[in-house]
Amino acid sequence: MWFLVLSLCGLGAAFLANFQNINLLAYVLGTPLVGLVILCMIPSTMTKLIRVWALTVTIITLLLCMVLWANYTPCATEPFASVVGFSAGWQGLVLVRLEFGIDSLSLWMVLLTLALMPLAVLCSWTTITSNVSAFMSLLLVLESFLFGAFTLLDLLCFYVLYECSLLPMFLLIGLGGSRPRKVRAAYLLVLYTLVGSLAMLPCMLLMWSQAGSTSFMLLVHESWEPSRQLVLWWGLFLAFAVKVPMIPVHLWLPEAHVELSTAGSVLLAGVLLKLGTYGLLRFNLSLFSYANAYYGPLIMCLSLIGLIYLSLSTLRQVDLKKLVLYSSIAHMSMVTLALFTMSDLGLILATFLMLAHGILSPALFLCVGALYDRTHTKALKYLGGLLTLMPLFSIMLFIFSLCNMAMPLTPNFLAEFLCLCSIFAHNTVLLAGALILVILALAYSMWAYARVVHGMPKPYAFELLTDLNRREFWTFVPLILMTLWLGLKPNAVLDSLSSSLIYWHQASLAVKDPASWALALL
Repeated sequence: MWFLVLSLCGLGAAFLANFQNINLLAYVLGTPLVGLVILCMIPSTMTKLIRVWALTVTIITLLLCMVLWANYTPCATEPFASVVGFSAGWQGLVLVRLEFGIDSLSLWMVLLTLALMPLAVLCSWTTITSNVSAFMSLLLVLESFLFGAFTLLDLLCFYVLYECSLLPMFLLIGLGGSRPRKVRAAYLLVLYTLVGSLAMLPCMLLMWSQAGSTSFMLLVHESWEPSRQLVLWWGLFLAFAVKVPMIPVHLWLPEAHVELSTAGSVLLAGVLLKLGTYGLLRFNLSLFSYANAYYGPLIMCLSLIGLIYLSLSTLRQVDLKKLVLYSSIAHMSMVTLALFTMSDLGLILATFLMLAHGILSPALFLCVGALYDRTHTKALKYLGGLLTLMPLFSIMLFIFSLCNMAMPLTPNFLAEFLCLCSIFAHNTVLLAGALILVILALAYSMWAYARVVHGMPKPYAFELLTDLNRREFWTFVPLILMTLWLGLKPNAVLDSLSSSLIYWHQASLAVKDPASWALALL
């Protein structure tokens, strides 16, 4: 099986070496779709072949994206200038151009997505035993939707794929859920996100009525009236706030995570939540500078409340998976808090924290999934003494618990420390509140690790528990390597992000009239 995977990956690399003029962006986008078509032709009874083919497609897509990354050269004057892309358009009632392109921001989001997809296939290798073909097909469909959402340069097309990403997650909850509440969890996911996104559609039509297009490249240079900005900003923000999620529209996430399989939780925490912060960065913070300054204190206040409340909620959890997911939402509150400081440092470091969170949170969910596969429970009171029975698993959990505590030499330490610096430069009171996350993260991470790893093993554990097998070990290895690389060499990411984020931030400020802002604020 592994020989087949490596052989197909080698063939893909040889294909790229022989054809220098191919459009890499188009091939990265089309590979999951071609793989999906072939997957549908495989009989559903050949489950092993289905798994091998899904893993092969995700690995080839990742290799193609890494070649695209190697060919990408950041440009400080025009972030999209040096990227190979393609466009297609049609004109009816609304002029829409199907344009795909990447700058540094979308490139790192795509790399994160494609790096997690093979891990999602691996972690569901033995746990998903029924409807295997449907499950793997949904993963490939979700990969295509996410890649399109991160690379589309038209706001209307982004909205379509943003909504389409709900459908695979809705079905993944149905396939991976085990409790009677899975139907309620699936509908909560759709209703919360759909209702929030409905506010975006009339705003897009209003933007089209003024600019004549929904292309991001045109909208970012459009001058919006302050009163219109205040309306348009809320339409986009409500859609993205549900996806982040921010308080008080976060109630769908605990239900969804509890019902999802490990692969679904990995993708939801690692990538889908980043769609919300990506939308805020790409559209809200780039298009409506006056509205950002006007509503910024309110959003920072909500983020601070959410950060403190969710950290305290994490501390009282008795379910290991809920502890990880509430911790995940608390760290996303730190991201939104740093974003709305509206400084160049805050934008760059909040994005870096997104990437670090996109590695840490899936790793912790993988630890929970590996433990649940053996004990069939996530209650902390039934766990303990795993250091004796599962030393390799205990080492993995220890490494990622250190990352969750933001220890030095981890990417979370650098990201959170510099985010706190940007918050301190903006407001010292906000810094005092944000430091609560640092203290409470240390408390609940150490407490959970001690409850799971130390102490005496439970009586039934000697018969049920075995250490990580080879497949599970190699699922964790890429996450550890990415963590070490981001922690020891963060400049590779930070320098790349700065060229794009600073450009769009300055471009949004350049088309505004400060005098009209002052009159509007008065």
